[in-house]
Amino acid sequence: MNHSKPFSNPVFRGQLIAHVSIIPMILYAHAWQYGIAVMIYFLSGCFGMSMTYHRFLSHRSWRCPRWFEILGTFFGTIALTGSSLAWCAVHLDHHAHTDQVSDPHSPKHQSFWKVQFLSMMYRPKLRYTRDLIRDRFHRFVHRYYIHINLVYAIILMTISPFALIYAWLFPAALVWNAGSAINTLGHTFGYGSHDKRDESRNNLIIGYLAWGEGWHNNHHRYPGSAFFGRKWYELDLSAIFIRAFQGKQLAVAGPTRSRLGGASISVASGISSPGIPSVQTLVDK
Repeated sequence: MNHSKPFSNPVFRGQLIAHVSIIPMILYAHAWQYGIAVMIYFLSGCFGMSMTYHRFLSHRSWRCPRWFEILGTFFGTIALTGSSLAWCAVHLDHHAHTDQVSDPHSPKHQSFWKVQFLSMMYRPKLRYTRDLIRDRFHRFVHRYYIHINLVYAIILMTISPFALIYAWLFPAALVWNAGSAINTLGHTFGYGSHDKRDESRNNLIIGYLAWGEGWHNNHHRYPGSAFFGRKWYELDLSAIFIRAFQGKQLAVAGPTRSRLGGASISVASGISSPGIPSVQTLVDK
């Protein structure tokens, strides 16, 4: 399996700093700063990662307006989990090889702790996200991933140096650990509502804390559905917001097109950030 070196990987460096920020957050943060941290965790984790990166960009299980796609991608980007192109590619690789040796998110084959904390070391295969490569906006986010986060950091610095922690780094650490737990705990502990074609599980704790993403067995059974909760107690907050968008005729549920495979396309070479492989390099792999 192809991996990058830890300290040359911008996601690893970002998450290392984010996890260190947990210490000053615990020691010095006030209640209102925790409130802002939870709000950013919601924006990054629910709007950014769950609704945009995962359900929209990866699986195309619902349609959203372009402004939401751009805003959701921004919130996903400041979660320090990687660019939209890279994250979606790794996630679709997980679906293509679930719980097999080549699955980048399998705790069975990659080890529990590696998937929980070091899955960013896996080099994404961007052939899984060819339609995103066609999109100039997502190529821009991939190329300037570091710069976007630096601009956000500078804006926070003008407010307060400590804002870097409660409005960015600490929530990013929460998003990372919640997202990784979906793959570790969600393939180890819980219950299966459907025939087990893999080791995926529905996990109550992750389901409630990660915006409905913890209903992982349901998701693997119906990856094209935007709605993960199948039973009355399987609360899916992301699906609630998607339904709210539908009520305002801003969203349409249901698959729009396949995200795996697809014809070869021409992509610009050299689209990369420092430490992030170019789009052309990753598509060719």
